[in-house]
Amino acid sequence: MPVIIALTVVQIIYASGVIVGKYLLPLVPAPVIVSLRMIIASAAFYLAHRLTRGEMPRVRADWARFILLGVLGGAGNQLLILLGLTRTTAINTAILIPMIPIFTVVFGWLLRIERPTPLKWIGVAVAALGTVYLIGPSRVSLGSNVALGNLLVLTGMAFNALAFLLSKDLLRRYPPVTVAFCLTIAGLVGVLPLGIGAAESVQAAALDTRLILWLVYMVVFPTTVTYFLNLWSLRQVSPILVTSFIYLQPLVAIAVAPLVLEGEQLTLPIALAGLTIFAGVGLVIAAEKRGLHSFRPETKFSGNP
Repeated sequence: MPVIIALTVVQIIYASGVIVGKYLLPLVPAPVIVSLRMIIASAAFYLAHRLTRGEMPRVRADWARFILLGVLGGAGNQLLILLGLTRTTAINTAILIPMIPIFTVVFGWLLRIERPTPLKWIGVAVAALGTVYLIGPSRVSLGSNVALGNLLVLTGMAFNALAFLLSKDLLRRYPPVTVAFCLTIAGLVGVLPLGIGAAESVQAAALDTRLILWLVYMVVFPTTVTYFLNLWSLRQVSPILVTSFIYLQPLVAIAVAPLVLEGEQLTLPIALAGLTIFAGVGLVIAAEKRGLHSFRPETKFSGNP
């Protein structure tokens, strides 16, 4: 039950972040928001790491992996999603986010961590059709902001899924707080130059007290709180089960976005694309629950001590 509650809270925070982002991104560039997130998260996890008297990794291969994951699942993932959100709608973004379990299956197969069953491959194919329909192949061009935004969000989802899989090995050997600190400090080093460069584009005069409070929320909760809850959950259950809770995020966003954001609406084509993606993800989750997969936890990534 604690894992269920934790994963539910994570998705509510993420869904609200998508909606709040539509208000803030025109005033505060994405690299600035991600840099602030990494700074706050690094400080919070450093304090938690010291309080728990955790030991820092001493193996170079582990640090190399932390750097990779910090760029993929930390700064890179967040930056791509926010950059995509500036170009597409909150509803589109929320509908594309359930693609994480699909990417988890594909990357698990490519990295030989998991041998997907036929049912999972069917789920991957169905979700892919829904994604292609939502993006619209005829609109994928530099001249179409919505299509480009969708592709950026989708790439961010791929980064997130890959980071989920690769972090599982580290979580077997390090506490969640240690992993979170190493990931965020690595992500901070990668994104900070971009954040500094974009700082002059912040429209500080337009940020009233209400927007500043929402900015604080967007900086703190979608990173510091969700990082710990996700990493802690990964130690308890499989990556696919963790990512399956992603269903809650589009449901919340679809219900709330049209009420508070101008121009947001759930059209029939978007609904059909979303239902197709959900159906594909549902097949993957069904295969996971039926125990039809052949997960091999003993598999080691290259460079392990």
